[in-house]
Amino acid sequence: MDDHGSTGTGGSSSRGGEDRLVDRIGKLLAQAEGTDNEHEAAAFVERAQQLATAYAVDLELARGRQRDKHSRGAGVPLVQERVEIGARGKRGNRHRVLLYSVVARANDVLVNVAHDSTYVLGFGHRADLEVVERLWASLAVQMVAAAQRRMDAGEHRAAGVAGQTWRLSFYDGWADAVGTRLQAARERAVAETPTPSGGPSAALVLRDKGERVSSFYAENSEARGSWRGPWSGRTAVSARARAAGQTDGQRADLGQPGLRSRGQLGA
Repeated sequence: MDDHGSTGTGGSSSRGGEDRLVDRIGKLLAQAEGTDNEHEAAAFVERAQQLATAYAVDLELARGRQRDKHSRGAGVPLVQERVEIGARGKRGNRHRVLLYSVVARANDVLVNVAHDSTYVLGFGHRADLEVVERLWASLAVQMVAAAQRRMDAGEHRAAGVAGQTWRLSFYDGWADAVGTRLQAARERAVAETPTPSGGPSAALVLRDKGERVSSFYAENSEARGSWRGPWSGRTAVSARARAAGQTDGQRADLGQPGLRSRGQLGA
C-alpha cells in the first residue's frame, strides 16, 4: 500500500453541522453532473471545494476551543476509512486512485493505496473523508463521461491511437487539471476566510490540522512499499489525448447526464 493525500472530522456535538455540509456539497455535485453547461459545472465543483475548505476551517477552530476547554491533547478522534475503487484488473482503477489522491490532498486527507489499486484507505477526520468521497465519486463519473464524449466523436481514430491508450492518456490530463483547480479553490477559500479577532489565520488552522493528521497517519498506517501510479506498465501514451484531457479538465467540460451510468473507468 502507498500514501498520497490528507483529511479531517468533528465530534458528536458538530455532527449535525457536518451532515448539513455533506448534503450541501452533494447537491452542488449533483448540479455539476446534471448540467450540459461547462461553465456552470465548473462553478458548482469549485464552489463545493471552497465550501469544504471554509467549513473545515470553522470546524477546526471549534475543535481547538474544545481542546482548550478540556484537557490539552484530548481532541476529536481521527479515523481510518476504506473506499472501494473497482474490481481487480480494471486498468482505469489507477486513475480513479489518482483522482481520489488529488481530491484528498485538497481536503487534508492522507491516503494509502492497495497494491492492486482496488481500494484506498483514507486517514483523517470523518467529515473530511465524507467530503472527499463525495467529490471523488462525482468527479470520477464526470471524467469518464468527458473521455467517452470525445471517443464517441472518433478523436482517438483521428489521432491514430488505440482506444485504451487514448482514454488513459486523456485521464492523465484531466486528473492533473482538476487537481490544480481544486487546489486553487482551496487557496481562494483560505485567503477569503476572515481571521477571528486575536485568533489564528485560516492557513495556520489548516496547517495545524494537517500536522495532527500526519501524526495519526504515522501511528496507524501499515503501508509497505510505494504505489506505482497510473503510468506503471504502460507502453504507449498520446500527447494529443492528454492535451484534450487538460482542456476539458480546465474548462470543466465534465460530461453529459446521459452517461452517468458509466460508473467504472477503463474500457
